[in-house]
Amino acid sequence: MNLKHNFLPVFSVDWLGLFNKLRNLQGNYGILAPISSNKSLLRDIRNFDKPFFIDSGIFGNQDCPWYYETHSEYLDERWVRKQKFASEEHLRSKIRDYLERCDQFSPDFVFTQDIFGEPLLSLYLARLTWQEYWKKSRNYTLIGVVQVGYSIYNWQQNLVPQLNSFPPHYYSPKSFLAPLISAYRDIGYEYIALGGLLKVDKTRTTGLKFGLSIQELDELLAWSRPEFVLGGLALTRAEVLKKHNVWADSTGWLWWNEKYDTKFRDRNAFQEVLM
Repeated sequence: MNLKHNFLPVFSVDWLGLFNKLRNLQGNYGILAPISSNKSLLRDIRNFDKPFFIDSGIFGNQDCPWYYETHSEYLDERWVRKQKFASEEHLRSKIRDYLERCDQFSPDFVFTQDIFGEPLLSLYLARLTWQEYWKKSRNYTLIGVVQVGYSIYNWQQNLVPQLNSFPPHYYSPKSFLAPLISAYRDIGYEYIALGGLLKVDKTRTTGLKFGLSIQELDELLAWSRPEFVLGGLALTRAEVLKKHNVWADSTGWLWWNEKYDTKFRDRNAFQEVLM
Protein backbone atom coordinates (compact mmCIF):
# COMPACT_ATOMS: atom_id res chain seq x y z
CA MET A 1 0.00 0.00 0.00
CA ASN A 2 1.49 3.33 -1.05
CA LEU A 3 -0.19 6.50 0.18
CA LYS A 4 2.87 8.71 0.13
CA HIS A 5 2.66 12.39 -0.74
CA ASN A 6 -0.90 12.68 0.54
CA PHE A 7 -2.17 13.94 3.88
CA LEU A 8 -3.48 11.00 5.90
CA PRO A 9 -5.03 11.39 9.35
CA VAL A 10 -4.46 8.29 11.44
CA PHE A 11 -6.72 7.75 14.44
CA SER A 12 -5.21 6.00 17.47
CA VAL A 13 -7.43 3.46 19.22
CA ASP A 14 -6.79 0.95 21.97
CA TRP A 15 -10.31 -0.07 22.94
CA LEU A 16 -13.53 -0.89 21.17
CA GLY A 17 -15.36 2.30 22.17
CA LEU A 18 -12.91 4.47 20.27
CA PHE A 19 -12.99 2.19 17.26
CA ASN A 20 -16.80 2.35 17.20
CA LYS A 21 -16.58 6.16 16.95
CA LEU A 22 -14.85 5.73 13.59
CA ARG A 23 -17.21 3.27 11.92
CA ASN A 24 -19.40 5.87 10.20
CA LEU A 25 -16.59 8.30 9.40
CA GLN A 26 -16.44 9.13 5.70
CA GLY A 27 -13.12 9.75 3.95
CA ASN A 28 -9.56 8.52 3.74
CA TYR A 29 -7.90 7.81 7.06
CA GLY A 30 -5.86 5.17 8.84
CA ILE A 31 -6.16 3.46 12.20
CA LEU A 32 -3.28 2.92 14.63
CA ALA A 33 -3.33 0.47 17.53
CA PRO A 34 -0.65 -0.74 19.94
CA ILE A 35 0.25 -4.40 19.68
CA SER A 36 -0.85 -4.83 23.30
CA SER A 37 -4.49 -4.23 22.28
CA ASN A 38 -7.09 -6.97 22.54
CA LYS A 39 -6.64 -9.51 19.74
CA SER A 40 -10.27 -9.26 18.66
CA LEU A 41 -9.91 -5.47 18.33
CA LEU A 42 -6.81 -5.85 16.15
CA ARG A 43 -8.66 -8.32 13.92
CA ASP A 44 -11.68 -6.01 13.67
CA ILE A 45 -9.43 -3.12 12.62
CA ARG A 46 -7.75 -5.34 10.02
CA ASN A 47 -11.14 -6.25 8.58
CA PHE A 48 -12.28 -2.61 8.47
CA ASP A 49 -10.47 -2.02 5.17
CA LYS A 50 -8.54 1.11 6.15
CA PRO A 51 -4.76 1.55 6.28
CA PHE A 52 -3.79 -0.29 9.45
CA PHE A 53 -0.80 0.70 11.59
CA ILE A 54 0.64 -1.09 14.63
CA ASP A 55 3.06 0.31 17.17
CA SER A 56 4.73 -1.17 20.23
CA GLY A 57 3.16 1.17 22.79
CA ILE A 58 6.16 3.30 23.72
CA PHE A 59 4.68 4.59 26.98
CA GLY A 60 3.84 1.16 28.36
CA ASN A 61 5.72 -0.69 31.12
CA GLN A 62 7.99 2.22 32.03
CA ASP A 63 8.87 0.65 35.39
CA CYS A 64 10.46 -2.29 33.61
CA PRO A 65 10.85 -1.43 29.92
CA TRP A 66 11.48 -4.17 27.39
CA TYR A 67 14.93 -2.85 26.46
CA TYR A 68 16.26 -3.37 30.02
CA GLU A 69 17.34 -6.60 31.66
CA THR A 70 18.27 -7.43 35.22
CA HIS A 71 21.93 -7.96 36.15
CA SER A 72 23.12 -9.30 39.48
CA GLU A 73 26.44 -8.19 40.94
CA TYR A 74 28.18 -9.11 44.18
CA LEU A 75 29.10 -5.82 45.83
CA ASP A 76 30.13 -5.12 49.43
CA GLU A 77 29.49 -8.70 50.48
CA ARG A 78 25.96 -8.83 49.12
CA TRP A 79 24.18 -9.46 45.85
CA VAL A 80 22.79 -6.36 44.13
CA ARG A 81 20.26 -6.52 41.32
CA LYS A 82 20.42 -3.70 38.77
CA GLN A 83 18.47 -2.80 35.66
CA LYS A 84 20.79 -2.17 32.71
CA PHE A 85 20.37 -1.64 28.99
CA ALA A 86 19.90 -5.08 27.51
CA SER A 87 22.39 -7.02 25.45
CA GLU A 88 22.01 -7.21 21.68
CA GLU A 89 20.87 -10.83 21.97
CA HIS A 90 18.10 -9.84 24.40
CA LEU A 91 17.01 -6.92 22.20
CA ARG A 92 16.89 -9.05 19.06
CA SER A 93 14.75 -11.61 20.85
CA LYS A 94 12.27 -8.93 21.94
CA ILE A 95 12.22 -7.42 18.44
CA ARG A 96 11.52 -10.82 16.89
CA ASP A 97 8.66 -11.35 19.34
CA TYR A 98 7.19 -7.96 18.42
CA LEU A 99 7.41 -8.55 14.67
CA GLU A 100 5.96 -12.04 14.98
CA ARG A 101 2.99 -10.69 16.95
CA CYS A 102 2.47 -8.09 14.23
CA ASP A 103 2.58 -10.88 11.62
CA GLN A 104 -0.60 -12.35 13.12
CA PHE A 105 -2.76 -9.33 12.26
CA SER A 106 -1.56 -8.42 8.74
CA PRO A 107 -1.13 -4.67 9.25
CA ASP A 108 -0.10 -2.41 6.40
CA PHE A 109 2.56 -0.58 8.41
CA VAL A 110 4.49 -1.30 11.61
CA PHE A 111 6.45 1.26 13.60
CA THR A 112 9.91 0.23 14.75
CA GLN A 113 10.35 0.02 18.49
CA ASP A 114 11.99 3.13 19.88
CA ILE A 115 12.85 4.72 23.22
CA PHE A 116 11.23 7.99 24.19
CA GLY A 117 13.85 10.73 24.53
CA GLU A 118 16.70 8.56 23.21
CA PRO A 119 17.49 9.40 19.58
CA LEU A 120 20.72 7.39 19.26
CA LEU A 121 19.44 4.32 21.09
CA SER A 122 16.32 4.46 18.91
CA LEU A 123 18.56 4.51 15.83
CA TYR A 124 20.39 1.45 17.18
CA LEU A 125 17.08 -0.37 17.67
CA ALA A 126 15.93 0.70 14.20
CA ARG A 127 19.00 -0.96 12.68
CA LEU A 128 18.41 -4.19 14.62
CA THR A 129 14.72 -4.17 13.71
CA TRP A 130 15.48 -3.69 10.03
CA GLN A 131 17.80 -6.69 10.08
CA GLU A 132 15.27 -8.90 11.88
CA TYR A 133 12.42 -7.73 9.63
CA TRP A 134 14.18 -8.97 6.49
CA LYS A 135 14.92 -12.43 7.88
CA LYS A 136 11.55 -13.61 6.62
CA SER A 137 8.96 -12.55 4.07
CA ARG A 138 6.49 -10.00 5.46
CA ASN A 139 3.62 -8.15 3.83
CA TYR A 140 3.79 -4.97 5.90
CA THR A 141 6.16 -2.01 5.67
CA LEU A 142 8.37 -0.81 8.52
CA ILE A 143 8.27 2.85 9.55
CA GLY A 144 11.42 4.13 11.23
CA VAL A 145 10.81 6.32 14.27
CA VAL A 146 13.27 9.21 14.64
CA GLN A 147 13.23 10.63 18.16
CA VAL A 148 13.46 14.34 17.43
CA GLY A 149 11.77 15.79 20.52
CA TYR A 150 14.68 15.58 22.95
CA SER A 151 17.01 17.30 20.50
CA ILE A 152 14.56 20.14 19.83
CA TYR A 153 13.47 20.76 23.39
CA ASN A 154 16.85 20.41 25.09
CA TRP A 155 19.17 22.04 22.60
CA GLN A 156 21.49 24.69 24.06
CA GLN A 157 21.31 27.47 21.50
CA ASN A 158 24.54 29.45 21.15
CA LEU A 159 23.12 32.84 20.22
CA VAL A 160 26.47 34.64 19.93
CA PRO A 161 29.05 32.26 18.45
CA GLN A 162 32.72 33.08 18.92
CA LEU A 163 34.93 33.91 15.97
CA ASN A 164 36.73 30.56 16.17
CA SER A 165 33.55 28.49 16.57
CA PHE A 166 31.49 26.60 14.03
CA PRO A 167 29.00 28.59 11.91
CA PRO A 168 25.77 29.46 13.77
CA HIS A 169 23.63 26.82 12.05
CA TYR A 170 25.77 24.12 13.65
CA TYR A 171 24.37 25.17 17.01
CA SER A 172 20.84 24.03 16.24
CA PRO A 173 18.80 20.81 16.22
CA LYS A 174 19.22 20.67 12.44
CA SER A 175 22.92 19.92 12.83
CA PHE A 176 22.02 16.74 14.71
CA LEU A 177 18.67 15.71 13.27
CA ALA A 178 19.50 16.05 9.57
CA PRO A 179 22.27 13.38 9.64
CA LEU A 180 20.17 11.30 12.05
CA ILE A 181 17.28 11.18 9.59
CA SER A 182 19.75 10.43 6.79
CA ALA A 183 21.06 7.48 8.81
CA TYR A 184 17.57 5.94 8.80
CA ARG A 185 17.38 6.41 5.03
CA ASP A 186 20.79 4.80 4.65
CA ILE A 187 19.62 1.75 6.62
CA GLY A 188 16.83 1.37 4.09
CA TYR A 189 13.77 2.98 5.67
CA GLU A 190 11.52 4.45 3.00
CA TYR A 191 9.04 5.73 5.58
CA ILE A 192 10.22 7.98 8.43
CA ALA A 193 8.14 9.09 11.42
CA LEU A 194 9.12 11.96 13.69
CA GLY A 195 8.55 11.00 17.32
CA GLY A 196 9.22 12.33 20.79
CA LEU A 197 7.29 15.55 20.15
CA LEU A 198 4.95 15.12 23.13
CA LYS A 199 5.87 16.87 26.38
CA VAL A 200 4.68 16.19 29.90
CA ASP A 201 1.79 18.43 30.92
CA LYS A 202 0.05 17.37 34.12
CA THR A 203 -2.82 19.79 33.44
CA ARG A 204 -3.96 17.61 30.52
CA THR A 205 -6.09 14.52 31.00
CA THR A 206 -3.57 12.49 29.02
CA GLY A 207 -0.62 14.05 30.87
CA LEU A 208 0.98 15.02 27.54
CA LYS A 209 0.86 17.84 25.03
CA PHE A 210 2.36 18.49 21.61
CA GLY A 211 5.39 20.67 22.25
CA LEU A 212 5.70 22.66 19.01
CA SER A 213 3.74 25.67 17.86
CA ILE A 214 2.12 25.58 14.43
CA GLN A 215 4.92 27.75 13.06
CA GLU A 216 7.63 25.55 14.57
CA LEU A 217 5.99 22.41 13.18
CA ASP A 218 5.77 24.05 9.76
CA GLU A 219 9.50 24.81 9.80
CA LEU A 220 10.42 21.32 11.04
CA LEU A 221 8.42 19.62 8.28
CA ALA A 222 9.82 21.95 5.62
CA TRP A 223 13.38 20.69 6.05
CA SER A 224 13.00 17.22 7.59
CA ARG A 225 10.40 15.94 5.08
CA PRO A 226 9.11 12.91 6.98
CA GLU A 227 6.24 10.66 5.97
CA PHE A 228 4.64 10.63 9.44
CA VAL A 229 4.39 12.84 12.53
CA LEU A 230 3.67 10.88 15.69
CA GLY A 231 1.22 12.60 18.02
CA GLY A 232 0.79 15.52 15.64
CA LEU A 233 -2.82 15.23 14.52
CA ALA A 234 -5.10 17.97 15.82
CA LEU A 235 -7.65 20.33 14.34
CA THR A 236 -5.30 23.28 14.93
CA ARG A 237 -2.45 21.59 13.04
CA ALA A 238 -4.42 20.00 10.22
CA GLU A 239 -3.64 22.73 7.67
CA VAL A 240 0.13 22.48 8.23
CA LEU A 241 -0.02 18.70 7.92
CA LYS A 242 -2.01 18.99 4.69
CA LYS A 243 0.44 21.58 3.36
CA HIS A 244 3.33 19.15 3.74
CA ASN A 245 1.33 16.06 2.70
CA VAL A 246 2.34 14.02 5.73
CA TRP A 247 0.56 11.43 7.83
CA ALA A 248 -0.07 12.06 11.51
CA ASP A 249 -1.80 10.30 14.37
CA SER A 250 -3.85 11.81 17.14
CA THR A 251 -3.04 12.66 20.73
CA GLY A 252 -5.37 13.61 23.57
CA TRP A 253 -8.08 15.34 21.52
CA LEU A 254 -9.27 12.00 20.21
CA TRP A 255 -10.28 10.94 23.71
CA TRP A 256 -12.65 13.83 24.37
CA ASN A 257 -16.16 13.23 25.55
CA GLU A 258 -18.72 15.65 24.20
CA LYS A 259 -20.63 15.50 27.49
CA TYR A 260 -17.78 17.32 29.24
CA ASP A 261 -16.47 19.56 26.49
CA THR A 262 -18.87 22.18 25.14
CA LYS A 263 -16.39 23.07 22.39
CA PHE A 264 -17.16 19.77 20.64
CA ARG A 265 -20.70 19.15 21.79
CA ASP A 266 -22.19 20.00 18.40
CA ARG A 267 -19.16 19.13 16.25
CA ASN A 268 -17.64 15.99 14.83
CA ALA A 269 -13.89 16.56 15.25
CA PHE A 270 -13.10 13.28 13.48
CA GLN A 271 -14.94 14.42 10.36
CA GLU A 272 -13.64 17.98 10.54
CA VAL A 273 -10.01 16.91 10.30
CA LEU A 274 -10.81 15.14 7.01
CA MET A 275 -12.41 18.18 5.40
